[in-house]
Amino acid sequence: MELRTISDLQQATATPAKKDASSLDQQDFMKLMLQQLKSQDPFKPTDNTEFISQMAQLTSVSGISEMNANLATLTESLYSAQLLEASSLIGKEVLINSDQIALPTSGNVSGQLSLPVSSTAVNVEVLAPSGEVVGKMSLGPQRAGEVNFDWNGVGLSGDRLPPGKYTLQASYRNGNTVEAVATQVNASVDSVSVPSHGGSAQLQLDGLGSVALSQVVEIR
Repeated sequence: MELRTISDLQQATATPAKKDASSLDQQDFMKLMLQQLKSQDPFKPTDNTEFISQMAQLTSVSGISEMNANLATLTESLYSAQLLEASSLIGKEVLINSDQIALPTSGNVSGQLSLPVSSTAVNVEVLAPSGEVVGKMSLGPQRAGEVNFDWNGVGLSGDRLPPGKYTLQASYRNGNTVEAVATQVNASVDSVSVPSHGGSAQLQLDGLGSVALSQVVEIR
């Protein structure tokens, strides 16, 4: 026969506030275990194996709570470290994977490309936002590997083009065919930011806007 106290009966008749099972913590788990022990039949107590199993579950809940706290601390530390690392780039020039280049009011813009094989002719075309080819850099024969280019901003007309953002389209001759190749450009870092929700740090580049830190190939 189950023995219950007046206090137990009062608790049983009261309407407790419901709590989402997924939000139960270690303290809630312990209360449930104590209530189970208080309500058990003294002539048929809880089996030792079952009780040990419940204690193991309690330990698991405690371990998960501690692990979550440690992960939160680790995330905060990584956030701070990433922000500190990214902030050190302000004012420096970086080489990034991009087919966009920003022509300033005066001065040159530069970058590089990587040839998989030697070529008899390497060219980099400059396209306006409309898609029209407005400039061209003929780099001539080049060996396989990194090939640097430098553009003075002068267009096909012989005049310097207006400052702004342009698109690069590089290609090289491979035997009897012409193959496209990706470009990398140099740009100055104006500021940095790290998303509060996580993710890669963002670099604000002069004339090019925001790019992910993961796009940086080299720090100049």
